[in-house]
Amino acid sequence: MDFRLFHLIATVIEACDQQPSPGPGHPPSETIRVVATLRRFLREGTPWRSLRASADQASGSTLRRCLRRWAETGLLAKVHALLAAMLRGHPDLILDTCSVRAKRGGDLTGPNPTDRGKRGTKYHIATDGDGVPLACIATAANVNDTLVFERLFLAAFAVTARIRNVFADKGYDAERHRELCRAFGATPAIHKRGQPRGSGWESNAGRSSAAMPGYSRTNASPCAMTGSASSCSPCFRPPAYSW
Repeated sequence: MDFRLFHLIATVIEACDQQPSPGPGHPPSETIRVVATLRRFLREGTPWRSLRASADQASGSTLRRCLRRWAETGLLAKVHALLAAMLRGHPDLILDTCSVRAKRGGDLTGPNPTDRGKRGTKYHIATDGDGVPLACIATAANVNDTLVFERLFLAAFAVTARIRNVFADKGYDAERHRELCRAFGATPAIHKRGQPRGSGWESNAGRSSAAMPGYSRTNASPCAMTGSASSCSPCFRPPAYSW
């Protein structure tokens, strides 16, 4: 990762973060150190308790405390929206899902119809045409894609506010979804049930996976995005060279 981008992320977090008034005791860790620790956790998969504080990084307990506070205030969603808006990426929107097993259960779990009914979590992901993630919603594995389309589309529109085409597979096939896309000035390219495969949308949707090295429909997991560990099984982590 370019260190200029690294510092930009920390700067945006500091601008959006409303830290409590410092009291007596040790001063709070610098945001850049917390972000560096988060990068290491995602890149190397180091357990929380093995993350030790150093001159450049914070401890695992500090990282967890910051992530909890950021999640409670919705800070990460604000930072993501600002960074995505700064990119001014490709105007196409691509919707897809991936499911992972949830061996330890959790609130957002259910029988996965594609995995012999074993409990799992489904992640509904929206990316732009360059594969940059714009929105993500976690549900039980047995929730139908059509029930999440509107929430996912509106969440992505709130981030990018500029959508030209909407690509999705037949899991999202519904006329009301096409009408929603047209209402926001976007051209729907949602695959209809009964049509032959290879109608064209897959070549565009492929960009969302090609932009993330090591991604596959069966092993990807945006656990870090949702901050939920209760419903995630051991799954995808970006390889070192992607950072």
